[in-house]
Amino acid sequence: MGEVEASGGASSGSSVVEVHVSGDSGSGSSMSEEHSSSGSSMSEDEVSGDASSSSTVVEIHASDGSSSGSSISKEHSSSGSSMGEHESDASATESSAEDLSNLIIDDSVYFSSVSFYSGGPSSHPICGLYPGGIINSFEFSGIFSGVSRYDLKCTHVLAADFFGMEDNKPWFLYGGFDDFNGVRSLNSLTFFMGSSTPFEVQRGWMINHDGAKLKIYEGEEKDIGDSGCKVLFTENILRVACDPLTVYFDGIMSAQVEYTSKTLGQGSVKSFSNVGLCFDNQSGRRPNWQVPRTGDCRITPGALSLCSTSASACNSLPSNSDVQAACTQMHCDREASTGVPSLTSSQSCALFLAANTLQRLDGVSGGYPSQCPSDQCQWKQSVLETGCPQDPFFIGCN
Repeated sequence: MGEVEASGGASSGSSVVEVHVSGDSGSGSSMSEEHSSSGSSMSEDEVSGDASSSSTVVEIHASDGSSSGSSISKEHSSSGSSMGEHESDASATESSAEDLSNLIIDDSVYFSSVSFYSGGPSSHPICGLYPGGIINSFEFSGIFSGVSRYDLKCTHVLAADFFGMEDNKPWFLYGGFDDFNGVRSLNSLTFFMGSSTPFEVQRGWMINHDGAKLKIYEGEEKDIGDSGCKVLFTENILRVACDPLTVYFDGIMSAQVEYTSKTLGQGSVKSFSNVGLCFDNQSGRRPNWQVPRTGDCRITPGALSLCSTSASACNSLPSNSDVQAACTQMHCDREASTGVPSLTSSQSCALFLAANTLQRLDGVSGGYPSQCPSDQCQWKQSVLETGCPQDPFFIGCN
């Protein structure tokens, strides 16, 4: 694979995705798509060059509607992620979770009556993105045999179709990763959809679109500019539905990507124009499909071995699932980084919400996990506070 490059410039007011594809013969082709993003400063992202320049800085200036606006700066480095005044760091004051084996997913009702689950199992490939570098590719969709572990830091290409084979437009999905409570975790997702204005979903359920915070309300679906994507927050999950894919983000550390342009059982999911970790790690000159910048984003390329130390606290999760593998890996990472193998209460709640999402996509009914705070408003507010400042948008919460 040749080069995949996405660049943006505040001075020009646009963001350009440029792809160079070269074969064994040395001849190649190129394609570029311009994303009009007037007023939005989306930093340059590229997948090209050598691994030595392996770092990234993303700076987004967002306005919440006031004349003064607000400035959101996110710097990915070895020390984690800095987002304005909020840092996703390990907290010494956060209590450890109870034994996860006691968790029962009950049938309690969410505040919002709106659900984005169809009621039956999804017929599309699903890529799981979990803490500890755990990724389950589209090819395996939830079963343990497809789980891989990567060293993820700063920004990586998760999935892309750089020729736009399915929807007549190229698209790219990037993921940002940092240290969250002692475990490398997903903190953001950036969407480039054809020639539309790119947008980013950040930890804390904050959506940056065209340099402004997109205001949403629980249970109300909303268009995201000219992207053709729609966002819906319900059942403690933020869903972003676009033509080729739908993303389910817990707002704190995990996501599932449903490849709605493909159907299970119809051969290989990957075509020649698909790249990214949700397909495989054939990254050419870029380790783990990393999008480099400045600073310390150095990683170990290639798949890493999974933690072999069993954690009984993970036994109540779906057996042989990718989320169970993530739970085991998180315990090992927590012990290595903090000396305490048990997960924090927020990690536990988020992990079981991710498991619930995975089960619901598999057609299994479920509700709000009992391991989470009994007051759903408390959980929602705690997730909101992990990200950049924004007003609450929840039903039934003060």
